[in-house]
Amino acid sequence: MSFHLAAYSASVDQAALAAIAAVADPSLTVSGNNIQIPDFAPFLMGAYANGVNISRAQLQSPSLRRVVNPEIRPVDVSVTPTTNPDMMDLFKNPIKLDVSEQMQGFTAESGAGATRMNLFVWLGDGKTDIITDQIFSVRCTGATTLTAFNWTNGQMVFDQVLPVGDYAIVGARCESAGLIGFRFVFQGSTPRPGGIGVTGPGLFDPKNQRFGGWGVWGVFNSTTPPTVDYFSSSADSAEIFSLDLIRIG
Repeated sequence: MSFHLAAYSASVDQAALAAIAAVADPSLTVSGNNIQIPDFAPFLMGAYANGVNISRAQLQSPSLRRVVNPEIRPVDVSVTPTTNPDMMDLFKNPIKLDVSEQMQGFTAESGAGATRMNLFVWLGDGKTDIITDQIFSVRCTGATTLTAFNWTNGQMVFDQVLPVGDYAIVGARCESAGLIGFRFVFQGSTPRPGGIGVTGPGLFDPKNQRFGGWGVWGVFNSTTPPTVDYFSSSADSAEIFSLDLIRIG
């Protein structure tokens, strides 16, 4: 099983639902407001929307319209994710999409002028099984200066040296001052799995994001750890991780 985190983001003044721009993504074909559904991830696994004045969010595509375009409700009415942020978690019952179709993210907001809207979508290859193996959590840090409302790639450093071997990431938490989302870039792998970020140590993560709830995110060797794409509301320059790992070889 694998999955990929993609994003839409724009500063808009729109009381009614309207499409917002897709964020540039090296793993996907992105054009304007459209994300093209890839053959490696033809299922909708989840969605999350936030913004200081956000009032509605919805995903639209030709295959979704065969039934209904899914409404994302509740939305997170905040500049950055709140504690235990609300999201539409479909990892146990994903929605099939058509490969190569275009999907758009729609939002509405109630502000007096333009405000920033963000919409994240998880795309994957099918239903996820919960991991029940022995899981260890390790702390990592980063010092990447981030570009607001775009994916910014950077390194992370492990607090403890891992024994030589292969590891599966089965959950993660990432903190920085303005963080909204994050995802991992594994060597030789196209999908970039990730989750919702937090802005401080006292905030809780989405219910199933940690400790095997979304299955295996990706596999790496201790000599070639993944890098990280960050999506932040500000130019942060200090990141803290908790990685949930299983040693597999």
